[in-house]
Amino acid sequence: MHNQENLPPVSAPMWNLCDLFAAPDDPRILETLATAKQDAEAFAQKYRGKVAAFSPDELRVALHHNERIRQESQKPVAFASLRFSADSSAENGAFLQAVREKHTAATLPLLEFDLDLARLPAEKLTGWANDPVLVAFRHYLQTARDRARFRLSQAEETVWEEAQNTGRRAWTRLFEEITSGLRFTVEGEQTPLTLPDVMNRQAFSDREARRKSADAITSGLEPHLRNLTYIHNTLIAEKATEDRLRGYVYQEEARHLSNELSPDVVETVVRTSEAGYPLVARYYRAKRRLLGLPELYHYDRFAPLTPEPQTPISYDNARDWCLSAFERFHPDYAEAAREFFTGNWIDGAVRPGKRGGAYCAYVTADLHPYIFINYLGKTSDVRTLAHELGHGVHTSVARPKGFFSFHGTLPMAEVASTFAEQLVFAEMNRHGQSDTARLALYAEQIEQAMSTIFRQTALYRFEQSAHRERRENGEVSTDRLGELWQSAVGTMFGDSVTLLPGHASWWAYIPHFVSTPFYVYAYTWGELLALALYKKCTEEGADVFAPKFLQFLRSGGSLSPQELVDPLGVDLSDFHFWQGALAVLEGQVTTFEALAVRVKNK
Repeated sequence: MHNQENLPPVSAPMWNLCDLFAAPDDPRILETLATAKQDAEAFAQKYRGKVAAFSPDELRVALHHNERIRQESQKPVAFASLRFSADSSAENGAFLQAVREKHTAATLPLLEFDLDLARLPAEKLTGWANDPVLVAFRHYLQTARDRARFRLSQAEETVWEEAQNTGRRAWTRLFEEITSGLRFTVEGEQTPLTLPDVMNRQAFSDREARRKSADAITSGLEPHLRNLTYIHNTLIAEKATEDRLRGYVYQEEARHLSNELSPDVVETVVRTSEAGYPLVARYYRAKRRLLGLPELYHYDRFAPLTPEPQTPISYDNARDWCLSAFERFHPDYAEAAREFFTGNWIDGAVRPGKRGGAYCAYVTADLHPYIFINYLGKTSDVRTLAHELGHGVHTSVARPKGFFSFHGTLPMAEVASTFAEQLVFAEMNRHGQSDTARLALYAEQIEQAMSTIFRQTALYRFEQSAHRERRENGEVSTDRLGELWQSAVGTMFGDSVTLLPGHASWWAYIPHFVSTPFYVYAYTWGELLALALYKKCTEEGADVFAPKFLQFLRSGGSLSPQELVDPLGVDLSDFHFWQGALAVLEGQVTTFEALAVRVKNK
């Protein structure tokens, strides 16, 4: 792993959102929402009380109409959300809130149709799902059937939906404003740093600099912990209330249902990951020996293996690495990724007010996705770009499936993104020359896998324990959340990394806990499945595997997870299949250990 400190600024683009709207004062925003409201009200009146008597063709026409209204109404929300991510100012926050409220008002009339559909007998919905006339909506109807028993009455659903703008959505916005505005003062320095900047210092070669940056993270979070703890407690309680009202039996059930995965399959994957925790310890013990340290602390995890500063990787070079890897896999895959660069659909520039992290916004099926990253020129940033391009390619090629079916479930979406990372890793490894260069590359790859597979499993276990404790014992204190956090993450590391007390508050800046409860296991799932599929690709050859994988991507969310992977020869309930994914990672750790011995003995 290269030293990544003191990288000079790297030029990266800002996205162009004009395919959505020109600016917040673009009159088309209010016109779009007003039209959507009129269309939704007309739709509700036209189909009120008629759903049960529909012929398959009448239902097809109604679903297409419903889909068009929802798609158009989503565009102002997407625009406002993207702007707020890029600049979380109070002005943009207020704009987002206003748009969300108008969107809710516009789409509420469609709720009656959704509930009429959900109240139909399961046999009727199954019959419609199997009718050739409704093939485009087969999966949509199946999921409507499966989720029907958790729907409330129309009055209750209306109240719940309207309350979300001052409930979870409002609390999530507050969390994002707090964390985007965080500034961290490093000991001995005058200029405060943003969260991405101070996190970047965890990869400095100077251990004292890493310690100071870790202390700055802890001290920077400390004044906000009371509020962040309250936000977490409130949203956990809100979820418990919704689960009780809707009839969910256990706290993860809503997420599993949304992901279309059984609890047994999810637990199989999570336990497979936990069975791989010894690989984490193996890797970090080898890294400790390379660094010549008696003990690794939490701020040593990303320490570079060589003292020489890494030459920043330009954004253009990162683009070329990705496109070259994708082209080697399949030309159609590369072409779908290339559009993000030629169309200026990526926001990569780091700047004050921009939130941390990275994501791909799917937007709508008739437009295109947007990618959000913070590009600093690190090798890990190249992987992040590849990861989000994987999402982007997945979404782009699935758009013909329509607004209701182009977006896959969260775990399956993560398969597409992490598979793209594997392609780029293979491309970079192919050009590695010296043992030292390959050692650094393997360190980057393994640490990414550790973060995506094992750390996300630890985060999932932390989240489970926090929700259980809040439900059973009332509000969870900041100190208790810290204890749960240290226990879950510490179990992953075993005795290979020491988590100092300051690490206990680092749960507080993770957005998924707030915005999407129990999202995090999707990363574990996606990485393990991607590793296993990449193994199949190397065994079968890209010429054979790539067309099948592209068909998997093009299917989007139009099939269940098992149906999506059936053509790839995968049984998601097979424990041995998931063990095969761990074998790929074990091979990488073994290669790293051998390279480490050779480099250290030179």
